[in-house]
Amino acid sequence: MPNEFVKLLVVTQAHLGGVKVTKPMKKYIYGLRKDKIPVFDLKKTWEKFVLAARAICGLTHADDITVISCKTFGKKPVMKFTEAVGCKAYTGRFMPGSFTNTTIKNSCEPRLIVVSDPIVDKQAVGEAARVNCPTIAFCNTDCDLKNVDIAIPLNNRSPRAIGACFFILSRLVKYIKYGAKMEEDLKEVELFFYRDAAELERLQEEQNEGTENDLIKNIKTNIVDQEDFGKKKAEVGNW
Repeated sequence: MPNEFVKLLVVTQAHLGGVKVTKPMKKYIYGLRKDKIPVFDLKKTWEKFVLAARAICGLTHADDITVISCKTFGKKPVMKFTEAVGCKAYTGRFMPGSFTNTTIKNSCEPRLIVVSDPIVDKQAVGEAARVNCPTIAFCNTDCDLKNVDIAIPLNNRSPRAIGACFFILSRLVKYIKYGAKMEEDLKEVELFFYRDAAELERLQEEQNEGTENDLIKNIKTNIVDQEDFGKKKAEVGNW
């Protein structure tokens, strides 16, 4: 795994699990912190990232893949991932029968699905299993991995962690498909982060304060320049 990706996972706390640990997820745990919080083995996480990216690239048509997230903070990373890879997005409440009942509006028949949380998105995972559609899932320590074909072990309860992981997966897919550089323009990860109204308001205030400070600085600079110009003009006249 590239060092920049390791730093990104650690900074966004994607390497931290929950209090509860199920039996299938124990093999992905590296150890426990002093506060008893499980820490994922990032080497195994990376291996699953690579496996998932290969599965996605194995399909000829990207629109045969559906990426799903019923979580509010999962909508933005899913939309950015599908924009980068070219697959379909399904956010918000999952309509029962979307994979099994063709009479339902916006029903689809995916050949592969990616979910941000198999517990929250269990309806989609269950329907995919009934139509023999494989599932890639971001799994925390409390997931039982039922009907999950490729489990990527990480913290799926953090908005920033989910955003970082969808970003890394998109970079891997583009690297395998097109040979694009994985560690180029890493600042784009911020586009995958969900921001609530309070955070957006705070960022707007900071931006406005910065604009006001720049404006005041420019005004002071102009005043000083005008004073200097007046002095120089007076000196020329006296001479």
